[in-house]
Amino acid sequence: METIFLNQPEDEEAPQPGGQVKPSGSAKGRRRNTRQRRDKGKKLIKPRDLIVLLWIAQQYVARLDQVQELLNRMPGKGGREVSPGGLTLSAVLQVVDRWVTLGLVEYKRIYAGEPGWVWLTPHGLSVLQLPYARLSPRESTLPHLYHINRVRLELERRHPEYRWVSERTLRAAQPRREEGVKIPHVPDAQVYTPKLVTVEVERSPKSPKELDEIFTELLIVGVPQAGGEAPLISNTVWYFVWPKTRTSIEEAQNRLPESYRPRIKILSVETLGPLED
Repeated sequence: METIFLNQPEDEEAPQPGGQVKPSGSAKGRRRNTRQRRDKGKKLIKPRDLIVLLWIAQQYVARLDQVQELLNRMPGKGGREVSPGGLTLSAVLQVVDRWVTLGLVEYKRIYAGEPGWVWLTPHGLSVLQLPYARLSPRESTLPHLYHINRVRLELERRHPEYRWVSERTLRAAQPRREEGVKIPHVPDAQVYTPKLVTVEVERSPKSPKELDEIFTELLIVGVPQAGGEAPLISNTVWYFVWPKTRTSIEEAQNRLPESYRPRIKILSVETLGPLED
């Protein structure tokens, strides 16, 4: 499949209504502009595609309504603002269909009554020059990833100056593990406010032992880094919880040394709460 990249040459003078060509300063220029563009009819990769596709790749996958929100942030055709109502899902599907045709993404509906999901193909990752491993998303992980995306979208809306580092990016930067070495905990995201904040979306209760180990690693010992750099210690941990997971997080917070307890902020996943350090 041929991929057409940005900055393809365009005719300097476009045909006018009725097939007439606007006069040019030379006959040579007029002859050149009567030719059709070589990329006419071919689907192109646009600047906004690269921004939105990078976001999706960082998050593993995005639901169609979340892709819609991302596209609505971007300028429309010719740099114009998107209409107040934003792009319709039908218009978003046309964009996704172009990405599929270019081999950049896969699109699949999985749950009845819900929008479909979009993720990058190996070719799409290669076009964006991303170091991520190939992804085939498991259906069981999609609800968790959906809510992590919700947190990121809302955080970027409220605090565009903050910098989000996704779990996928954190995993790609982990040092190579030797056999038998314990795998460090990788959070759902890290946010620089500029202080380091760790983001966790807790859908399923964990055991007290597991939570104690995670809290210790994030707040006291630090997360190992590649290249011999010092472990990263979080200034704050945002825990987004459901009612069924709140109690176990609160109990783990209370088991911490008293000076560390204020560094855990427990927030409702429904309301998201105050996203600020």
